[in-house]
Amino acid sequence: MHLIGGRGQQQDFAGAVDAAIHEMERFGIAMAIVLPPPQVDQQPVYDASAFVSALQRHRGRFAYLGGGGALNATLHRYADPARVTDAVKRDFAAAAEQIIDNGAAGFGEMASLHMSATTGHPYEFVPADHPLLRVLADVAARRDVPIDLHMDAVEGEMPTPSRFAAPPNPPKLPDTMGGLVRLLTYNPKARIVWAHGGSDPLGAMTPAAMGRLMDAHPNLSVSLRIVGAQAPMMNKALTGTGLDPDWKELLTRHADRFMIGTDSFIVSPSVRGGGPGVSFAQRNIPKLQATVHFLSLLPPDVAAKIGRENAMRIYKLPPR
Repeated sequence: MHLIGGRGQQQDFAGAVDAAIHEMERFGIAMAIVLPPPQVDQQPVYDASAFVSALQRHRGRFAYLGGGGALNATLHRYADPARVTDAVKRDFAAAAEQIIDNGAAGFGEMASLHMSATTGHPYEFVPADHPLLRVLADVAARRDVPIDLHMDAVEGEMPTPSRFAAPPNPPKLPDTMGGLVRLLTYNPKARIVWAHGGSDPLGAMTPAAMGRLMDAHPNLSVSLRIVGAQAPMMNKALTGTGLDPDWKELLTRHADRFMIGTDSFIVSPSVRGGGPGVSFAQRNIPKLQATVHFLSLLPPDVAAKIGRENAMRIYKLPPR
């Protein structure tokens, strides 16, 4: 989940954490992983250091990832690989090491292709095997922590769908699947968690494509963003008639490598005004309701792995 605590001197992450606990109690969520959304320099950037102290008020209920602010902004500042010098790599690696030293369970949310879905929501693109993501893969492998990667799937260059036709999205979208394969191959000891499976905005994140990648790359896991049947997404795990058969086969075949990742935005009650996070928060309850229903449709042993056990292992969470 992402916490929205406001901007500037008026940030209230404690209020967002209390709101998160309320939703967790309502839906039977024992523990949540908090991560900063993937930000760029055009935004006021915040990272895990902004909310870590607020998490401590509810010990045992939260883990966190870092880098979605500072590391992701640096990554996209140096989107042109020709500008990535050895000094930039060293500074990036040092910043990543410090995030883990400070207590993060991994890196995220890092963005390869990130579509702009509303006003103020950035378009971001670097290939998944960008030099700085390779640096991050090496640090992640060395520290034995995962990278949470937002990469909207594109199989070959394609025109931007009409739903995303407005700027800052470009008229054409680059291939992303090739870069992901190269990243997974580059350092097989780096564990990549591909975010938002089960609700695909562009059409290439199919169960078949994901299955091929997971069959070939044991270092790939997937976090699931389950949405209701009416949500404007493709390749949904949950349909109007229940669990999609192709998804059920994939989830069963790789039951040890999927986990729930609802992509919830939890807003402090003190936050005034709008913004993408406030808008996205309106989708929390339908997603959480759909997730509960989704888990109920899985075989009990698979539901236990996807709903709890895999995240505990992959992120090294303490037992509860």
